[in-house]
Amino acid sequence: MTRLNNPHLTQVYSRPAWHDLGALTEVMDSTEVDLGLVIPSSSTIPALRAAGGAIHEATEAHNRSMSRDLEAASGRFVAMAVVDPFGGREDVAQLARSLKLPNIGGIGLTTNYGEITLDDKRFEPIFELAREYDVPVTVHPGGIWPGARQQLGLDTAFLSSGLGFFLVDGLCIFKMAGGGVFDRFPSVRFMFCQLGGVAPICCGRWSFHDVAQAHGAADHVPARSLADYLSHVWLDTHTQDRHALALVMAEFGAHTIVIGGDYPFTVPSLGMDYTLAELAALSPDAETRHNIECNNALALLGRRPD
Repeated sequence: MTRLNNPHLTQVYSRPAWHDLGALTEVMDSTEVDLGLVIPSSSTIPALRAAGGAIHEATEAHNRSMSRDLEAASGRFVAMAVVDPFGGREDVAQLARSLKLPNIGGIGLTTNYGEITLDDKRFEPIFELAREYDVPVTVHPGGIWPGARQQLGLDTAFLSSGLGFFLVDGLCIFKMAGGGVFDRFPSVRFMFCQLGGVAPICCGRWSFHDVAQAHGAADHVPARSLADYLSHVWLDTHTQDRHALALVMAEFGAHTIVIGGDYPFTVPSLGMDYTLAELAALSPDAETRHNIECNNALALLGRRPD
C-alpha cells in the first residue's frame, strides 16, 4: 500500500490506538475527553470494496463488528455506521439495521466519493434514514477530486490534504446548500470536519452574489444566506486556530462548534491539546466554553446534558 512507503504515515498507522481500545481510552483520559466519536474516513469504503464480495454484506459486517468492539468501552465511544452510497437498496437496508445496533449513533459519510458530492440524488435515501432515525450525519473530507489533483499541481501533503481537505469541505457545503439538500432535510444534523474548511470565510461572497442576482448579474442563488445554512450544521474544530474560531462565532454563533482532535491520526499536541489552547485564548464566557466542549456535541448526538 502507498501509505506504507511514507515514513510519516507508517508511524501514524503503527499507533496502538487504531486497534486497541485500551490504548485509545488512555489517551482520552490524558486529554480529559469523556466521549469519543468514531467516524469513517475516505479510505473505509474502498477498503471494504477491496475485500471482495457483496458490499452491503461487508459494510454491515463492519458496523456489527464495531458495535461489538465498543461494548467493552463502557459507553466511552459512539461510532458512525458506514454505508456505500452507491450500493443500492441492499446497502440502504443494511444501514437501517445497523442504526439499531448498540454504540452506533449515526451515519458516517465523506464530502465526496471521487468527484461525486453529497448533493447527488443518490444520497437522499441515506438522509431520509437519518431523518427517520433522528441520528446525525458526520461528513469527513473525502480527498481532493481526482481530476483536480494533477491539474492544480497539488503535489505536496499541504496542498493535497491541508488545502485539499478545506476545499472539498467547502465545495460540499456550497453544493448541498445550492442544491437544496439542507432545505429538504432541515431536521438532519450534519457535522462537517475541520470547521467546514473554506466555507465560513465565503459568507460575504455568498451574500454578494445574492445582491448580484437581484440585479440580473448572476445565475440562480439560494434565497437563504450561507451564514444561515452554516448556523444549522455542526462544525468540528480540528486544525483550526483561534482566529478561525472567532470568525465562525462572529458569523453564525458558537452553537455550531464541537471539539475535534483527530486521534490517533493526529497526536494530542497537534489535536485536542492544541484546540483547547486555541479556544482558551479566545477567553469565551463559561457557558460558551462548556457548550463547545460538551453540550454542542450532546445536541449533535441527540442527547440531553446531565
